[in-house]
Amino acid sequence: MMEKKLSELKQKINTLEKENQRLVEENLNYETISKSHKETNGELQSKLTAAENKIKDFEENYIKIDGKK
Repeated sequence: MMEKKLSELKQKINTLEKENQRLVEENLNYETISKSHKETNGELQSKLTAAENKIKDFEENYIKIDGKK
């Protein structure tokens, strides 16, 4: 009876260790994706800011040339 219980507990520990390893790997994958998304978002934000600045410059120069608002 004690051996059966010990065997069940060892099996449970093994199952939990495998599940833990799977979760660790899944978490690393999420961290990698998150880092990639942050980098991409930063690049897009820089491009957006540059585009907004070009539009602002164009609007200011157009107003100066045309004399109208």
